Amino acid sequence: AARARVGAAAMATIAPPTTASYCFGRARPKPHEGPVTTASALVSARSILDAAGIGFVCTRSSDGAPDCRVMDVRRLDDTRLSFSLVTRTCTRKAAQIAADSRVTLAFHDPRAAGENGYVALSGRVREVVEKDAQRAVWKDSWTLFHTAPEVLPPDSDVLVYVFEPDRLELVDNERWLRGDWRPVTLVRTRDNWEPAPAPPRAARGAATAAARRSAAPPPSM
Repeated sequence: AARARVGAAAMATIAPPTTASYCFGRARPKPHEGPVTTASALVSARSILDAAGIGFVCTRSSDGAPDCRVMDVRRLDDTRLSFSLVTRTCTRKAAQIAADSRVTLAFHDPRAAGENGYVALSGRVREVVEKDAQRAVWKDSWTLFHTAPEVLPPDSDVLVYVFEPDRLELVDNERWLRGDWRPVTLVRTRDNWEPAPAPPRAARGAATAAARRSAAPPPSM
């Protein structure tokens, strides 16, 4: 009992004063009322994107491993959740995108004491070549580090892309969307988002078993 009291006192010094009884002391938020719908999931996605500001852009390296970096991106559309992003021809991500246009954008939700809320958008990017089209998706803050679209090669090595997601996954701890830790997943067909089909139970079991095998230490010799 004494050890438990000492442990509780130690946790009280770590947890912020606004937290109480849930996950390191935070009070459990009121669950989202009613079923989780596509509309309610998109409300959560937009609110997380608004709060996050910047995100991680993840590409695929030459050996197949994910390669991620923080980038200042611009949200272009609140329905499709498309984004524009900028880089230079000399960067790793430019070479990686040229080899594989599949990209994931991930945003951490800083609200709710930063308790693991996030949005992850997966899809493909396409290069924007025409200068007027580049200007249409340009973000003013980029000009601090990159030449403007009106500057032409060889005086500019800037590349501009538009990212179009076809899959969305999120956890919203501010609205407590599901009432538990399971993410909400949507897929997009044309301009419409809809709930992702649940994988068959057998497939889920096989994926879990494979993950456990890959995480297990090698047998001792």
